[in-house]
Amino acid sequence: MEADPLQQLRDVHLPPDPSWWPPAIGWWVAAAVAVLLVIWCATNLLRAYQRRAPIRYTRQHLTQLFEAYQSGSLDAETYLHRSNELIKRLLVRALGKAELGPLAGQPWLEALDAISGSQQFTDGAGRVLGNARFSTHPQVDVEALNQAYQRLLKGVRP
Repeated sequence: MEADPLQQLRDVHLPPDPSWWPPAIGWWVAAAVAVLLVIWCATNLLRAYQRRAPIRYTRQHLTQLFEAYQSGSLDAETYLHRSNELIKRLLVRALGKAELGPLAGQPWLEALDAISGSQQFTDGAGRVLGNARFSTHPQVDVEALNQAYQRLLKGVRP
C-alpha cells in the first residue's frame, strides 16, 4: 500500500502571462480610428495646398516682375499692366470670382480694397490701377504697389 497518495501530486503551476499579441478589439478600433484620422488630415492638407497653388503662382510671378523692374529690364508702366493682369487672372479665372471680371476703374479698386482689407488701392499706391493706368505716362510707385499686392495676396481666400 502506498503511504500517502497526495505525495504523488505535482506542485501547482501558474498559467503563462498573457501575451500582448493579439491586442484586444478596443485597440484594433483605436488603431483604425487613428489611421482614418491621419488619412483625413493628410487629404485636407493636400487639398488646401492645391487650392492655394494659384496664389503661390501669382506671388511668384509678381516677384519675378518686381525683380525685372528692379533690374531695369522692365519699365514701370509694363509692370503696372502685367501685374494688374496677373491679379485679375487670379481672381477671375483661378478663384472663380467672375463678378470681378468686368470691373474697371473705381469699382475694381474698391473690390481690391475689400479683398485686401485695406485702403491701399482706393487711397494709396494702388490707385494707379484704376483709370489712371490708361493715361499716357502713369505715375507708378512700384515698390508701394508691390507691397499692396503682397497684402492683397494675404487676404485672398481660395
